[in-house]
Amino acid sequence: MPNEKEKHLDVYEDRYELHQDGGVTVYYQGFQNEAAQRRYAQISRRLEEGFLEETIRSISGQDFSGLSEENQDLLRNMVDGITSEVGRALVGLTCLQLAVKAIAPEQSIRLHKGSTARNKFSWVDGISMRSLDRNYNTPFLRKYGLLKVNRDGVFMTRSLAENYPYSRLYKAEMRGPFNQWIAIVDAMEDQTMPPALGLCFLLTLLRNRSDQFQTRADEACRLAQTYRGASFPDVKDRIVRFFNSTDYSARAFEVAMHGFCQAMEEMRLLGDAEVVPMSQMRSANKKHGNVGDIELVENGKILESWDAKYGKPYLRDELEELRDKLLTHPGVKIAGFVCDAAVDMRRDIAVRKKELEIETDTEIHLFSFEEWIAFETEGLTAAQKDRLGFQWLVAVVESFAQKRPDAAPIDEPCDAWINDLISVMS
Repeated sequence: MPNEKEKHLDVYEDRYELHQDGGVTVYYQGFQNEAAQRRYAQISRRLEEGFLEETIRSISGQDFSGLSEENQDLLRNMVDGITSEVGRALVGLTCLQLAVKAIAPEQSIRLHKGSTARNKFSWVDGISMRSLDRNYNTPFLRKYGLLKVNRDGVFMTRSLAENYPYSRLYKAEMRGPFNQWIAIVDAMEDQTMPPALGLCFLLTLLRNRSDQFQTRADEACRLAQTYRGASFPDVKDRIVRFFNSTDYSARAFEVAMHGFCQAMEEMRLLGDAEVVPMSQMRSANKKHGNVGDIELVENGKILESWDAKYGKPYLRDELEELRDKLLTHPGVKIAGFVCDAAVDMRRDIAVRKKELEIETDTEIHLFSFEEWIAFETEGLTAAQKDRLGFQWLVAVVESFAQKRPDAAPIDEPCDAWINDLISVMS
């Protein structure tokens, strides 16, 4: 007899009983019932109407803060598990399962077969995922160049078609990121992964690794290399033009600042200090223990911390937030905010800034972007600044091109940013 605390699957003539996480779920074998038929019709209709196309159009600027870091890591690691040989079918199936769950949350995504035909295996509450994939999911993935899958669908990988519910006990011989995939299935079934948001995140990851994106990213990187020997003012003006004209300028502004610090570190202009890798978009600094968007640290202590503030010159509330962070991170030498234009330095701001400097023993600056650049490059020769400008442009382009995942793990879709960088460099 199995230990009731262990995961196990009991198979009977008319049903399967999945024992998992202290509970038992029963899946009955038989003709697809009316409720499952209605769900299947609903899912088919929404996919026919362009649900997946609507979703991929909505991913730019998507707020992923509602998707836990654990779930983001699951999806990211699964996509990273794709090779030329394995992983594509599992990722393609995950895309379909996320879509199914987003359209019809009550539909189990463990039950991949459902039919009213005789002599066909079926679950009473199951749906034909093979048909949905062949008619909608695979054509979508191929059309947008997101995943190289067989035109007949992901179920051409026959190990996905065994007559067992998808669970950790699914015993078909699987190649690729099986553990991540089944953890994602569990997370959707226990409602700890929001399927619509998970689908957006997965499509973002796939877009950023698509052949089309890589071709444009490589083109941008080659263009950046042609700026060796360019003047610092020329490079700076192009980067400013980029973040002022591109979509989601606030994020582009932050990456431009971080890229500048990456270049400073590469040229050994920061002494023994190191640049902390970027946080994900809209990840709260306080949650991650950060003081600012861009931090320079030495021996684990923050030397400088800067918050990028695009389109927000009045910083009264931000000063109060900075105070709270500095009180929990004593020892920060320099901290402040960098705006894309002139800071609103009305009297209450100047007075509060002075008070906080005294209270926290931290040098606080409120800079425009031009002032911040001048502050960071003070004392450099013209030749050093020109070399820095080249390294800066390379760092920004390679960050958006997904070439620096350790320093700049950017999970937003980067194709529009890359196209705009190519435009300003051409």
